[in-house]
Amino acid sequence: MKKIIFDTDIGGDCDDAGALAIIHSAVNNRLAELLAVTVSTRDPWAPACADAINKYYGNAVPVGLCAKAPQGDPTMAEFLERYGKHIAENFDNEYLPRPAECAMCGGGKQPEDAVSLLRRTLAESSGEKITLVVVGSCLNLASLIESEGDGASTLTGLELIEAKVDKVVLMGGLFAENATPEYNIKTDIPSAKTVFEKCRVPIVISHFDVGLRVMSGARLIEEAPENPAAESYRFHVGGKRHSWDPIAAFYAVYGCGGVFSDVRRGRVTVLDDGVTLFAEGEGSHILIDCRECDFLRAEEMLDRAMCGEL
Repeated sequence: MKKIIFDTDIGGDCDDAGALAIIHSAVNNRLAELLAVTVSTRDPWAPACADAINKYYGNAVPVGLCAKAPQGDPTMAEFLERYGKHIAENFDNEYLPRPAECAMCGGGKQPEDAVSLLRRTLAESSGEKITLVVVGSCLNLASLIESEGDGASTLTGLELIEAKVDKVVLMGGLFAENATPEYNIKTDIPSAKTVFEKCRVPIVISHFDVGLRVMSGARLIEEAPENPAAESYRFHVGGKRHSWDPIAAFYAVYGCGGVFSDVRRGRVTVLDDGVTLFAEGEGSHILIDCRECDFLRAEEMLDRAMCGEL
């Protein structure tokens, strides 16, 4: 079984929920093991949203939260309008935030520090190496890379990753001509630089263009409306959505699955303004692509993966 850690900015765009649905469906089909979920946004409802999806699938998974907000994190006013709050308040979970005006309320339990959870999970893992799926900012992964030894392990973060991780599957980057910064990269540019410059294991990238061209999620709404991941799609867009994050999750479990390709290898550079450049050739950065003639088949495969049919 694939061992997976899922790092996410869940609560804003529903494709994070679709990606988590793919992983949990694979877990329940005994194709994967989800070891931890870490959250890379300070959205107060994000840990509860992730936990609600974990609980729906019947899987007890520890949840961690970044110690600080990424530089480009949304404002509290934006958090109030996002689907994460809706899911947290309407589905069972352990992390529902305590209202600020109700100091005596019990509220939910506090998520663990993300880097501590990552370090402990990696240190305690044995056997098959872990795949890190990163579908938000690079904050938690960069913080892990820069971490020093602790009670979980005397190894540095870089050493832990090298010893326990087979690859990172990351959603981020826009590699077209005259490109603008892609959201996940520009949310924390210094962290993205750290990851692409220092990470010692392969990084496989679900980039903006491939996710833009493949839609998914509609079947989940139709077939499992009681699922909080399905409700995330219904609340956020009312139907199918671009597949940036689901492609990353799919690749982590199924590889190319007969519809994607991973032949473009080279080196990604993150510029100071967040623009990403890809130089094909030697390097450990790999782009996930999909031919135009395979877009509809890819949509079908992602939808089947979300619905547990693979």
